[in-house]
Amino acid sequence: GVTPRRYSFVGACQGDRAGQGVWRRPAAAAGKRVALVSLGSNFTKQPGFYRACAAAFGELPDWHLVLQVGRQVTEQELGTVPDNVEVHSWVPQLDVLRQADLFVTHAGAGGAQEGLATGTPMLCVPQAADQFGNANRLVLLGVAECLDTADATAEALRAAVLRLADDPAVAARCAAERERTEAGDGSRRAADLVEAELPG
Repeated sequence: GVTPRRYSFVGACQGDRAGQGVWRRPAAAAGKRVALVSLGSNFTKQPGFYRACAAAFGELPDWHLVLQVGRQVTEQELGTVPDNVEVHSWVPQLDVLRQADLFVTHAGAGGAQEGLATGTPMLCVPQAADQFGNANRLVLLGVAECLDTADATAEALRAAVLRLADDPAVAARCAAERERTEAGDGSRRAADLVEAELPG
């Protein structure tokens, strides 16, 4: 079992991300719903997936897509990008999520926690390791759907986005998880535990 004196599960620790900068909604995106696509930093060489995402949202004029492609894919590999899609190698993810209506994620531990903390519905496209288990857990919580990369066509992505964004039950579960995460205050609990071990 887990030894309490050695391990403590404090919950999500978001911390201060002010140093990462901010994301500003473009004027052309005023009044539109916002989605973020990010596969983290290690599994980003997926130009075909990113092209499918751009195509999916290109047919959703009421949406604005923030597409983070990492440093392994160039904009040239994406081809022509719709006007309602902005492409970046990196974005201040938590700041975008605070303004987003949907998160397409690989379901890494950090991204999953940030999605829960901001109450953002998630479309999980896991790539490796713990991401499959994380995605399954998010689905069980009622805040996400899961899609295999091989099945992530523009049509499948678009359909999943609209299901998640328009489902009041998903919205309610996301709000509940956001409140639970805020109440947990993992960063303060972690700091208190560390300070309790300091001498004097």
